[in-house]
Amino acid sequence: MKKFSIILLLFAIIPILNSCQSEEDIQVIEFQFTDYQLIFVPPDDDNASYMNTFIDLKAKYPKEISSPEKRTMDNQDLPSDYTLNNNSIYLLKDESVIYSIENLMSNGELMDTLESIVNTDNQTIY
Repeated sequence: MKKFSIILLLFAIIPILNSCQSEEDIQVIEFQFTDYQLIFVPPDDDNASYMNTFIDLKAKYPKEISSPEKRTMDNQDLPSDYTLNNNSIYLLKDESVIYSIENLMSNGELMDTLESIVNTDNQTIY
C-alpha cells in the first residue's frame, strides 16, 4: 500500500514539474530583416562565438538586417506548436514560424544557412 501511495504521488508531481520547466527563460539571439524575424537559440556552452557569427553576418549585409540582439525568451513567445530548443533557428513572418532547424552544426554551417535566408540575390523562398 505504501508503494502505491508513493507511485500515485509521483504521478501527481511530474506534471507540475514539467509545467514549471516549460516556463524557463532561454537566452536567444535575434535580428530582423525585411519582414522576417530570425531567432537563434545557441547551445549553452558556446553562446559568445555564435554571437560573433551574427555580427559577421551583419557586417556582410549591413543594410539587409538589423543588429543582432541578445534577449531572453520563453516558450510563450513562439506559436504553441513550437518549443525553444538549444542550438536551433526559428524564422518567423507575421508572428508565425515558417521555417525551423533544430540541432544545428558548426558556426560555418550556421553562417551558410543564415546567408541563404538573408541573401536576396540567391534567397531561398520560405
